[in-house]
Amino acid sequence: MRCVVLGLCLAACAFAQKWNVQYFYDELHARMELTEIAFPSAERGVAIGAIYASPEERKPKSIALVTSDGGAHWDIVQLKEYPRSIFFLNDSLGWMVTTNGIWFTEESGRSWQKISEQIKPDKKLGALPPGGRILRVWFLDPKHGFAVGFQKSVFETHDGGHTWEPVAEAAKPSSNPAHTVYTRIVFTDGKVGIISGAYVPPRGGADAGVPDWMQPEKAVHRHQVPILALLLQTSDAGENWHSSTAPLLGSVAEVSLAGVNGLSVFTYADSFEWPSEVYHLDLTTGASESVFREKDRRVTDSALFRGPTAFLAAVEPPGKLFSTPVPGKVKMLMSTDLKTWTEMKVDYKAVATSVTLAGPDPEHMWAATDTGMILHLDPAK
Repeated sequence: MRCVVLGLCLAACAFAQKWNVQYFYDELHARMELTEIAFPSAERGVAIGAIYASPEERKPKSIALVTSDGGAHWDIVQLKEYPRSIFFLNDSLGWMVTTNGIWFTEESGRSWQKISEQIKPDKKLGALPPGGRILRVWFLDPKHGFAVGFQKSVFETHDGGHTWEPVAEAAKPSSNPAHTVYTRIVFTDGKVGIISGAYVPPRGGADAGVPDWMQPEKAVHRHQVPILALLLQTSDAGENWHSSTAPLLGSVAEVSLAGVNGLSVFTYADSFEWPSEVYHLDLTTGASESVFREKDRRVTDSALFRGPTAFLAAVEPPGKLFSTPVPGKVKMLMSTDLKTWTEMKVDYKAVATSVTLAGPDPEHMWAATDTGMILHLDPAK
């Protein structure tokens, strides 16, 4: 009975909290697209993306949104290259991956210095990605870090990102590098780490390169095809990595770790029964189980803290297609046992096709949308 009462109290607390829109870029004929957000402390935060001056704009203005007072004020910082991702080690030191380089800040994102050029694609492999090969970085300390990306790329640095060396284990899975990409990297406790990726052969025939939302009749009947998922794991801060592969339905959209727990977000094709599914990972036993899936909730990100306390950011698809570019209502969910999820209140103005989460702890949570909004989780009144 005590557990039931505690669960009801936690659910009531989650529902009493509300995600409010604290920033919205609202300029006539222009739009802002935010692709990622980081909040290394309660006061300092950075979101990255671009501003499109008009609906037809093909060369957007790359920007970062920066706050140093807990979101009370946001400043737009102009960037010289399009940002792909950011990582902050603390509230001052951060790295940004762009299409053409890797940048470093000591001023919480208010100024950036280019520290290395992007690692260029290998022409011999074919299927050249735009820009360089690196998509994301993760640093264990100011000097030691890792980078992941296109063409089966995993690199390691011992000088803060100025120079990089390939991680040999990443090349061991038997997949064509031209169509293999490592997309996610995450560590917990500074030692246990996971790098996830996939081999996805290109779609052939007349449908090659055509997004599903442009051919909805075909998309809803196209079967979900298994992909070859790649996984690299370490328990000693990357000194040794172990690689493995498995055929899986869906693509890994996000991985988050905290202590002995992990969450993995999978997304599926438009013809699948659910738009996404979230799995709980037991880092002690290696077991995994599905903990969330709903037909009208497409999860795009997760945040996990010790306790455990977890958040899911989702979008309610406005139509039958999960992949439609039309924004849907933003939905947020919370759990304190990684099994039962409570839907939280969200500002009715919040719409998006993708939402990312960030926060130093469960009491200071933020979200950024690809529609130019930043949401803040206000405490229960």
